[in-house]
Amino acid sequence: MTSNLTKKKEPMIPNKIRIGTRRSPLAMWQSKYIEGLLLGKWTELQIEIVPIITTGDRITNVPLPKIGDKGLFTREIEEQLLLGEIDLAVHSLKDLPTSLPDGLIYAGSPKRADARDAFISTKWKKLAELPKNGTIATGSLRRKAQIAAIKNEIRFADLRGNIDSRLRKLDEFGYDGILMAAAALQRLERADLITEFLAPETFIPAVGQGAIGIETQANRDDLQELLLPILDADTILCCRAERAFMCTLEGGCSIPLGAWATISDEHIHLSAFLGSPDGSRTIRNSLLFPKSNPEEAGIELAKIFLNEGARDILESLK
Repeated sequence: MTSNLTKKKEPMIPNKIRIGTRRSPLAMWQSKYIEGLLLGKWTELQIEIVPIITTGDRITNVPLPKIGDKGLFTREIEEQLLLGEIDLAVHSLKDLPTSLPDGLIYAGSPKRADARDAFISTKWKKLAELPKNGTIATGSLRRKAQIAAIKNEIRFADLRGNIDSRLRKLDEFGYDGILMAAAALQRLERADLITEFLAPETFIPAVGQGAIGIETQANRDDLQELLLPILDADTILCCRAERAFMCTLEGGCSIPLGAWATISDEHIHLSAFLGSPDGSRTIRNSLLFPKSNPEEAGIELAKIFLNEGARDILESLK
């Protein structure tokens, strides 16, 4: 007979939680989406959404790579999480650093939305049509490097701000086009403005792009139980592989790096890109790996990149 003393105590589901998030329209949409998923599974649950201003929200006149901080859009939210002022943090997963503060974990993601980048233009139907000396506005070194590698005479302008302000600048400054995450436009019902979806097989997305990342305290088993019904196993496997690749190369928003994983049968197919900002040096490669160990897939692909000269590119960026 098994003693009651040896039985593992099941975590109690909380009856009220507080979700911390940035104040931007996209961040609020994502938090309300998580709220809706949770209420669909736990009808008695009470949820409060707590908007928090981050460093990245305050500093809007400096390109992100020049700030050089991996926690620009997460640090203040994580501080509230560690203090217990909020129970969950909801992020765009691509903003969540791969190295988290002690005591916090990436708890998972619901099903990933569109991971592709989107080209928006009022002048051209495709990115390939841009003329010599055309101007693309983007704040992403990853996007700049991939474009420069195939169209080295394109000029770039930095682009910061929320979705609406970026779209407004397209017209105000007469850019030939801007690049944004397709999922952001789709979530805010602006997908009709997309001129071209860029194929992820050739234009590698940011790590975690299109996925919503949920962060919790590591010791909150009750929240893991609460979240379990809304999480998507394949999305989490793919994002774990992508994040392991970036973590091994010590990348972040200041590195022209991308990774994109998909599941095929029992394997993860992981593709990645690393380049210099001017596109003069690039590395592209991919691998197929058993999905039972997504972190190992990311680490193995990173080792391939290191063997192909990734360290030289990374050192040149310092």
